[in-house]
Amino acid sequence: MNRQIAAIGVAVVLAVLGIAAVVAYARGADERALAGTETVEVLRLTAPVEAKTPAAELADHVELDQIPRAALVEGALTSLEDVAGQVTSAALVPGDQLTAEKFTSTEQVEGGTSLPEGLQAIAFPLEPHRAVSGEVLAGDTIGIMASYHGRQVTANLANRVLVLSITPADGGSSTVTAAVTTEQAEKIIHAMEFGTVWLTKQNESTDVEGGRTITEGDIAP
Repeated sequence: MNRQIAAIGVAVVLAVLGIAAVVAYARGADERALAGTETVEVLRLTAPVEAKTPAAELADHVELDQIPRAALVEGALTSLEDVAGQVTSAALVPGDQLTAEKFTSTEQVEGGTSLPEGLQAIAFPLEPHRAVSGEVLAGDTIGIMASYHGRQVTANLANRVLVLSITPADGGSSTVTAAVTTEQAEKIIHAMEFGTVWLTKQNESTDVEGGRTITEGDIAP
């Protein structure tokens, strides 16, 4: 019995040593890969984060990481103090570099932009990749595209559309509320019911001319 206990103890010790060796080798491999490369520090997410999470609550979900300068994302943060008092504008995933653009004030996330006279508000849910990955905020202007898979057609439904609010939903999706004309509302509702909708973020200098309906023949003649 004593021999069995001793054997088990030796096996446990060897297993622990093996894991430690693997971790040490992996860490050494990372260091060797970065040798001779200019590196910078950046905050990287270590756990999923929901939209509207205060920056003050992220300390346990981020780590300061060394990455090659060539991989640095514009606006990357090295301290949460740079976004103190703000909240995440969309859901974030582990591995992401934390950037200033991923934070905003609560008012910007939830809204506060008034409906212009003569227009009407419409709300529709979108997944993050169809809504510019959280880059669209209240007060921004957007383009709205639609695709119909059965007909293999993509069309530009509207441009210069004012975003009234962005409301985070479960699973990282968001509900976009926008100010539109009656004709635009009809097109958006039709696309939401029978196709898929994508947003583009626009600004004053965005070229919106030349849009047309695209078919498979235009992509692969």
